[in-house]
Amino acid sequence: MNKIVVHRNDGIVSKGYSFDFTPALPYFHLASLEDPTDSVKFFMDNLKAVFIVMDFAGDALHRNAQDFSEAPIPRRHIIVTFKDGEKFYGISELTHRNPAGFILFPADPESNTIRVYIPNTAIANVDVAE
Repeated sequence: MNKIVVHRNDGIVSKGYSFDFTPALPYFHLASLEDPTDSVKFFMDNLKAVFIVMDFAGDALHRNAQDFSEAPIPRRHIIVTFKDGEKFYGISELTHRNPAGFILFPADPESNTIRVYIPNTAIANVDVAE
């Protein structure tokens, strides 16, 4: 069971648990924090990103690093610019993008995010940092 924070394209954020999240499918269900028997279906093409997190609260004072100074060296360093202008600095072992999207791990080792799935429909630009 994954702790998931879903960011929709319209700016709405939802938190909950998912038993069926996989980037290979066009949708998944998110169980409510208040009532695990109540779930909502999310379609991947309506999402900005799906964050798998350690803790739902996170650290409100922590700002993820905007560079790769603490990121593992042998992996590909990726900067994703979302259509809304926000940037995510991540690392990947993949050398190509999946047609639907891809998974990144945060470049910041202190991040609350374990990994993030980013649908290609939410991306304005992807840069590979040297």
